[in-house]
Formats: sequence, structure tokens, C-alpha cells
Amino acid sequence: MPLIIETDSLRREFGETTAVDELSLSVEEGSVLALVGPNGAGKTTLLRMLSALLEPTSGTARVDGFDVRERPREVHSRLGFMPDFAGLYENLLVREYLRYFCLAYRLPEDLSEMRVSETLSLVGLSARAEQAVETLSRGMRQKLNLARTLLHSPKLLLLDEPAAGLDPGARREVQLLMRELSRQGKTIVVSSHILSELEDYCTHVAILDRGRLIFSGSLEEARRILGKKRHMRLRAASGMEAALALLQARPEVRKAQRSGADILFELAGNDADAASILKALVEKGVSVSFFGEAAGTIQDSYLSLMGEER
Repeated sequence: MPLIIETDSLRREFGETTAVDELSLSVEEGSVLALVGPNGAGKTTLLRMLSALLEPTSGTARVDGFDVRERPREVHSRLGFMPDFAGLYENLLVREYLRYFCLAYRLPEDLSEMRVSETLSLVGLSARAEQAVETLSRGMRQKLNLARTLLHSPKLLLLDEPAAGLDPGARREVQLLMRELSRQGKTIVVSSHILSELEDYCTHVAILDRGRLIFSGSLEEARRILGKKRHMRLRAASGMEAALALLQARPEVRKAQRSGADILFELAGNDADAASILKALVEKGVSVSFFGEAAGTIQDSYLSLMGEER
């Protein structure tokens, strides 16, 4: 796959503080990258440099082939950046707010109204189009911020803590929207501390600590390289007892046990081993409704690696 983000020895200093330290990162088109790390790790600084809003102290960064220093306008036209905090024009109606940003993006007038309607529908705010921005809830404001980011149909989305401060229902809506944007072919880099929720839609992980990139790769590589056993979950409409007995007899399975309506177990193997187990379950007559990774494996890997680093 072609690369949409490439950084080489990227560095940003603020006086005597180094926020991003010699960072080299590549992101493939169509991927969804979870950018994780503790507070002060350099995530926001990295996103601002990739957005051509903050100039690097040294090193290079390219977005869709364009250098962020030399061609910032081309970079801006190809990405949408949603900061962790963005002020809204409270006295405007929702539709008016988005029309204003259509002008800022220099969209043709005949295209603007269509893009506003399409984007409102995508983020689930069509019913709020004629409502004042000041009346929106926190979750709706986040949706409006994301709608603004999407108006010009960017190839790349850089999202800084998009689910911060949202209630569980609103966070779930953000997850579903990320999946839909990924299905549409958008490349997404999302910074978040809500690690267990990222696994539902991300394909790759980059871990930062004190400005340094300490891991970058696919989810599968993260689980394998960080040395954590794969935590698996099985749910079946029927045959749970037979499934539990089968799992407990498999040499590559550890700690298989019932947990409510599920069976949780550790898999000391690869994807081929998982496929073999699933095939054996079906042949045994187990009516499998879910078989896959249990939630929280990104967080397990992240905490494991951070512990090793420190």
C-alpha cells in the first residue's frame, strides 16, 4: 500500500523541552492508526506538525507526498484535523456553522450545500441542522467538530481525543462513525487514552513515550512482539459445555473458563491456530456466534511495553 504519512527524524523542541524526539513513522493509505501514550508523550505535538500547523525544529514530515514545511497548503487540502479542544461559534445555527467552513475551505457554492447535507447525515446531525450551536450537548458538539473536519472530503483524518468527555452512548456512536469512515477508504490517525475502545476499529498502533516512538505496527504485530498471550472470547448459541471441554483439551489454549455467557481463554498461538480451533468447534457441533479477540488487548500490550520502558 502507498504511504500517506512519512516522517524522518522528526523533532520539535519548546525551549529546553523536547516534545517529539527523532520520530520516524510511516502510515499506509486506508489504515486506522491508534496513537497512544501517556500525557506529555508528544501525541498532540505530532498531530499539529503533521497538520502543517506547527513547524518542526528538525527532521521531515510528508503528507500524501507533500512536505509540511514546503507545501503546507497542499497538506491542508488533503487532511482534516480535529483538535482535542475546538471552540464553536455559539450564536450560529448548525447549518450556518458548516456553511461558514465551506467558505473557509473554498468549496464551490453549488457543492457546499450538498456537502453540508451529506456531512450532517453522516454524523447524525441532520435533525439538528436548524438548531443553534449553543444548545448542543457535548456529544453533539463533538459530532459537529468532526463534521467540520469532513466537509472538504479529506483523504486523511487526524483526530485528537475525539471521544474525550463523552458518555458511553456517545463514545459508541464515535466508534461506529470511525468504522464507517474507514469503510469509505479514509486514512485515520486517532489519539486517545480510551485504549480498549480503539481496537474495535483501528488496524495499527503507534506508542509514544516522552516524545519517542517506542512501537509501531499492526495489531497482530503488537500482540506478537510485545509478548502477550492473545486473549480470546467465544460465545455460542448452543454447545457451550462441549466447547469448554474442547478448548481445555487443546495444547495451545490456556485458562479456558466460563465468564457469564462467554468462554474466555488465552491462545498461545497464531491465526492459523485460531482458525484450527474454530474449525474444530464447528465440527463438534458448537453453534458459534462470536469467536475472536477479547477487548483490552491494546491496553494490555501498551501497559506491558510501558512497564518495560520504565
